[in-house]
Amino acid sequence: MCVWSAYAGKKQAAPILLDALKKTEGFWAGFYTGMAVCSDGKLAFEKCVGHTGIFEEQFDLAKIAGCTGIAHSRTNSGGGADRAHPYVGTEGIVALISQGSIGVFADDLSHYSEVARRLYDSGRRLRSGCDPRLVRPNPAFIMPDGNQVALSDIVVNEIEVEYMKHGDMIKAMRSASSYMLEESCSICIFADKPGVIGFINMNQRVGYSFEEDGVYMGTTQGAFPGAFMEIPGNSVGYVTADGIYHREELGNFKINSTIPDGIVPAMIACLKENPGLLLGNLCDQAVRPCGFKPGELDYHALAAYRALETLVAADMVRYEEVYSPGSTGIDGRSFRWYLKEGK
Repeated sequence: MCVWSAYAGKKQAAPILLDALKKTEGFWAGFYTGMAVCSDGKLAFEKCVGHTGIFEEQFDLAKIAGCTGIAHSRTNSGGGADRAHPYVGTEGIVALISQGSIGVFADDLSHYSEVARRLYDSGRRLRSGCDPRLVRPNPAFIMPDGNQVALSDIVVNEIEVEYMKHGDMIKAMRSASSYMLEESCSICIFADKPGVIGFINMNQRVGYSFEEDGVYMGTTQGAFPGAFMEIPGNSVGYVTADGIYHREELGNFKINSTIPDGIVPAMIACLKENPGLLLGNLCDQAVRPCGFKPGELDYHALAAYRALETLVAADMVRYEEVYSPGSTGIDGRSFRWYLKEGK
């Protein structure tokens, strides 16, 4: 799992995006950092291996111009900086960040493989290509040159191919995500659409807030100001800097949107027994056993965020920042959670 932020409005996006990412990167990620912004009809992007502090050391935020952008913090996945999000299409027209996993759709990767080969054969440059030994090997994503490409790199290029045909962002996002299925959310910006942020959400945590200066998006309530409005699953659409929210159904997917009872008490009990857990550990050990059925499209990740935010709001938990080397030896940042004394 990963975390992300997005902004479109009147202010320079880069400082806002990084501030939100600093607040959230350790929730479920913290080992790769990246950002893409839209400015003057073009997309610019920077990314690195390591946490947000390393990103700040490597790049001057003042030089990352533009008032529309997306940022991402990734788990300890292996590979170099090219494996960090955002991914940008070959023509530089679409940038994408994604959070989640293939999940219940992992049994059939044929569509991904077919699309990846078609993109490769057409001359598209999939920037994420690397030696399979540097990441978790997956034959479905290995190209004729022997390099393995990232799943989201395939998706963004397919969206860009579709978008270049007709200029309809929803049609392009829907088309690509209708046959490359994931338990994920993806956030897109388009070079020729400043002030607009597209979204594709299957069953993950996606929130937005309209403020005077623009629209903020992210995975957690603490990432940005104002009311946190959740975008439901099975959604494709966009939000704009001037306050438009447009949503359509992504497809004919049956998602169990029920949140079982007892998740907050289960999380408390888990932290009492095992202090210092990551949110991912809490999701697996406390949230999933509360009634989510294996193999079913559901909201277990969303429930994990909600439960933790409930405990934070009640001042019952604290976290400690932990810096540890990732697969490349460069430090990432994680949040380990503890119950406060007397709680």
